[in-house]
Amino acid sequence: MIKPIVSTIIVGAIQTNCYVVKCPETGAVLVIDPGDDHILIERGLTRLDAIIYTHGHFDHVGGSAMLIKRFAPETMIHRADADTMASAASHGAEWGFKIQQPPPADRFLEDGDSVEVGRLTFLIKHTPGHSRGSICVEGHGLLFSGDTIFAGSVGRTDLPGSSPEEMRNTLKRIAMHFDHSTTVFPGHGSATTMGHEMENNPFLQFQ
Repeated sequence: MIKPIVSTIIVGAIQTNCYVVKCPETGAVLVIDPGDDHILIERGLTRLDAIIYTHGHFDHVGGSAMLIKRFAPETMIHRADADTMASAASHGAEWGFKIQQPPPADRFLEDGDSVEVGRLTFLIKHTPGHSRGSICVEGHGLLFSGDTIFAGSVGRTDLPGSSPEEMRNTLKRIAMHFDHSTTVFPGHGSATTMGHEMENNPFLQFQ
């Protein structure tokens, strides 16, 4: 199995994890959730092939506009969060944050879709709850979970478009699907493993 090279860059006032994922064989680069601070994200990049947004909230999309202008990557989001991203700048302003509005995504993702970056292949899992179009990005023993799962917790379900019931159903599916050795890279906070979360995360206890 190819092992992606993953760099974590913490961006913005809400401390969002932006992930730069590189194919070691081709040099192709995927960025997941460029939430802010595009200069930090650009540092060291000579190419950027694709951007995936795990959802459309301003703190996960706010740094993408300048990356798109420089590198022209393919951009992707779940269809159900396209409208949320289209209002990201105005929503950020409501919370007191200023971002540059990103352009619409090039591709709408659906559950079960695959995304290829070089010789890396990632599968898209639709995981509504935190937002209608939240997704997780799975591949090569890794799970980029956005604001669905955190170390010891889960994403908020009291925001417009969120749903506690959908989140619970999503978490049940995740608990059944993923191998315990899977490394989880969340949208905020530290990385973890699925096994650790199954044993310790109270939101993943269904017995």
